[in-house]
Amino acid sequence: MLVQKITPAIGAEIDGVDLTVPLTAEVTEGLYHALLEHQVIFLRKTEITPTAHMELAASFGEIDEPHPLYPHVEGFERIVKLENDSGAPPDTNSWHTDLTFKAQQPFASILVARVVPEVGGDTMWSSCYAAYDRLSDGMKADLEGLEAVHDMGDFRNSFGTSPQTLNDGMARFGHNIRPLIGVHPVTGRKFLNYNEAFVTHIIGMTTNESNGLRVWLANHMNKPEDQIRWRWQAGDLAMWDNRCTMHYAVADYLPAYRCMNRITVVKDRREGTQMKEVS
Repeated sequence: MLVQKITPAIGAEIDGVDLTVPLTAEVTEGLYHALLEHQVIFLRKTEITPTAHMELAASFGEIDEPHPLYPHVEGFERIVKLENDSGAPPDTNSWHTDLTFKAQQPFASILVARVVPEVGGDTMWSSCYAAYDRLSDGMKADLEGLEAVHDMGDFRNSFGTSPQTLNDGMARFGHNIRPLIGVHPVTGRKFLNYNEAFVTHIIGMTTNESNGLRVWLANHMNKPEDQIRWRWQAGDLAMWDNRCTMHYAVADYLPAYRCMNRITVVKDRREGTQMKEVS
């Protein structure tokens, strides 16, 4: 297995792994450690089947239940089929960390490109470790101990057809409160636990004060130095640690068609067994 860092802050490309054959424990451990160190890892032009996609995901932990809204790959109800074109525009073109408003935030996602547009359709990831590290000592002290409200945020657009549907959506997904400075449960590293899609209020502040800090945090985290932008080819696979990254699916390819397969791993089966800091 060859692990090649792509940027100083985030991302690595993996070579020498054949996803068309059963993976050994040594290979999956190597992928896991590469993920912890680089936060998002990529394998180019794989020929991974849906069955192998499921087996790979299961080697990392508990797989999420079937998605309540999105369609799935035929015969594989836990593989989400993300299809977008001019008739079905994407809704993930904002910086977000998946489902931070849920009680159990997902550990990771494994995304495979099946059909990609000729141009456009990249995905970007950003390191929340790097965002924390760039904070001044004074800002680190100010943010330590603060908590933020997470709710369905941008997903209101999917439910906002009437007050009743909006209320139903909010009742279904609810709220969560998370610290602004998070600690990774495996590496022990601190990260800036903020994303503009789902954080709606800072606890203990007025709305005006909260909005001011939220804008500052969003601007602070939107730095190219913390980011990687991946140009997809059919068959590419990306896996990211959802605990310490944000991502943004760039919606610049319409009316072209784009199809991706995603599996979400909700619980890291190795969590609690390794607490060695990765730098």
